[in-house]
Amino acid sequence: MPAPVIRQFVGTIPDKGQSQTAFDTNVDAWLDWTTLQFAPDLVAFGEFASDTRAALVAANLPPLTGRAANMVRVNAAANGVEFRTPAQVLSDISAASVASVALKASVASVALKAPRASPQFTGFPMAPTALAATNTTQIATTAYTRTAIPNVLNAAGSAPIYACRAWVNFNGLGAVAIRGSGNVSSITDNGTGDYTVNFATAMQDANYCVSTAVANAAADDWTLNPRAILSGAVRVFVRRGDNSRADADKCFVSIFR
Repeated sequence: MPAPVIRQFVGTIPDKGQSQTAFDTNVDAWLDWTTLQFAPDLVAFGEFASDTRAALVAANLPPLTGRAANMVRVNAAANGVEFRTPAQVLSDISAASVASVALKASVASVALKAPRASPQFTGFPMAPTALAATNTTQIATTAYTRTAIPNVLNAAGSAPIYACRAWVNFNGLGAVAIRGSGNVSSITDNGTGDYTVNFATAMQDANYCVSTAVANAAADDWTLNPRAILSGAVRVFVRRGDNSRADADKCFVSIFR
């Protein structure tokens, strides 16, 4: 832009000593002259500013050829701009979406849509492990149950635990009567000192363990022994010390499998 030229006003300079009419006329003449003198300089300055702005934009923008469908963004260094293709934009959005849902349930676990009522999961859904003393409707994990169940049973160590599958405490004198039981439907009296313990739900096979005991006020050398082991029942008999049979008032049978 060329340097502005200093010019001299050849008209009458407005002065307060002039009449109002003359003062107004001289002011108008002064303004018109000033506008005419400096207008070329102002236009040139505007052109200079526009050219400078265009040069700065061109210096920071990558080549525009073939970029009609692209998006422009500030680069990672924040010192310029860069173009992103539609595929790159979708990739950026996908990466951001994956990062934002990293803590949510995996697609494999919920099969895209899990109903709010009675959802059926696939894969290996994960959940936080509850504290040992938790007693709520919170979902229990396998880690929790493997700790909580032995604690409830007061079991220590890493050896496996096998539950009692059936048990009964019954009176074998006179009319046989069950005092208490679990998974036992009835007791069959087969004769003197001979009983069959019938299971409410049968065992998976007959390869279970029978634990027995007997208590009788008449003597302390009696035993209760298994006689026949079936999946649906076990037959036991009471034997005195002289190997004869007898009815006992307190008979105990437990089944483990």
